Amino acid sequence: MEILVIGVDPPCIRCHTAFKRAKEVAQQFPKKTEVRKVTIHSEEAEKYGKVKSGHEIEEAGKVKPDIESMKRLLGELDELKADEEKNESLIDAKLKELEKAIQPIKDKAKELRYLMTPVLVVNGQVKSMDYVPSKEEIQGWVEIELRR
Repeated sequence: MEILVIGVDPPCIRCHTAFKRAKEVAQQFPKKTEVRKVTIHSEEAEKYGKVKSGHEIEEAGKVKPDIESMKRLLGELDELKADEEKNESLIDAKLKELEKAIQPIKDKAKELRYLMTPVLVVNGQVKSMDYVPSKEEIQGWVEIELRR
């Protein structure tokens, strides 16, 4: 079984957190699950569709998100990332706030039929895009695939 996390390089906090959660879930299924990072615009990423970062979608779609809120939240997330284990619940809360701030970009991505990062693929199937899935969601997808 393989989990791919498609994102930007270097990873933004959203891509980083999606990859970290996928790795943590994979540890529950030793020797059965491999987790890999794949960068956008790579041949491998493009197998799943047009994968774009939020910034690229913002520019392509001429979207005007709340930049000030985004900058503030990204700064707060960077500070919390210094001690991820201790700050996990705070990071989750800030990520939820960030999701609201970038909603216009996510809407434009759907309209343009882009897969917005982070994209999580389990056994060749896109399971999530444009948000950071919870460990529980990822675990559920892995368990379903292991039963097949």
